[in-house]
Amino acid sequence: MPFKVVMIVANSLIPHNEEDYRKIGAEFITLPCQTEDEIIAATQEADAVITMMRPFTRKVIERLSKCKLIYNLGTGYEAIDIKAATEHGIYVSYAGEYCTEEVAEHTMALILACARKLFPLDKAVRDGKWDSYEKKEIRLKILPPMFQLKGQTLGLIGFGRIPQCIVPKAKGFELRIIAFDPYVPSSAFETLGVESVPFDYLLKNSDYISIHAAFTPKAWHMIGIDQFKMMKRTAYVINCARGEFIDEQALYLALTQGYIAGVALDVLEKESVGLDHPLLRLENVIITAHSAYYSEQSVLKYRQRPYEEIARIIKGQRPHRLLNPEVKGRFEAAT
Repeated sequence: MPFKVVMIVANSLIPHNEEDYRKIGAEFITLPCQTEDEIIAATQEADAVITMMRPFTRKVIERLSKCKLIYNLGTGYEAIDIKAATEHGIYVSYAGEYCTEEVAEHTMALILACARKLFPLDKAVRDGKWDSYEKKEIRLKILPPMFQLKGQTLGLIGFGRIPQCIVPKAKGFELRIIAFDPYVPSSAFETLGVESVPFDYLLKNSDYISIHAAFTPKAWHMIGIDQFKMMKRTAYVINCARGEFIDEQALYLALTQGYIAGVALDVLEKESVGLDHPLLRLENVIITAHSAYYSEQSVLKYRQRPYEEIARIIKGQRPHRLLNPEVKGRFEAAT
């Protein structure tokens, strides 16, 4: 029997090459699933499962009779019960740091776009307002207020790989950088010359607030109306992490009532967005369609990593990017 790989998502952002799997003696099939029962039915005979944001609960994991590896396509893995997988000798691996540099660059691009009001200015030109009398609408309505980036404060919510990658880029523009992350040791802040601050202090004192925390259910809507009211009226919020961090109804109110100056989002709570989405009606909003991860280099890494991890399993080796490194894998227990 060939080693059976089941991918349970219909769209993995980047297509996988089934021929790669055949070369190592694996059968690769895609069986889209949403519910626990659908996953159980699809993965009964699977030796490895590729997933993203699907419920791999203890109920599901206990029914994975042959599975040696659960591979998570995204960087967020809260839908997988890591403890249950560990208890059952199943490796849990993920894409890891495949797009750290890309997200850091995208974040800086959004900060610069907000700082220099690039999108409203471009739209004004396209609407024929360049030749208006002394550019009155641009000069009086769009440009003010605008501040030089040098000396302003960038507040990073979360201080893992991506925000640490942002730090030298932001320092190149002479931004002051502060960050909130109670799970990162103080030595990481000291090494990069970043001030560790309480959450409320960051909200009140930042000119740009960029979200990069690891998402957990407790972090759902961590930025709501009370948090927006704490921010400077000239502040911009950037989110290249997860849409669920922000209460979008509160965000719409904050933008229309002037609690903040604007927002730049690569992610939304629900990413199937029609033209009737309320945020699209606002000129102080940038949305970039979950594209921060993308480059030719990151695409190659993203496509190859599940194949590489499964190849290691077939060869009797441990995966490299384990979320449960303490696990005693099923093939190890048998040898």
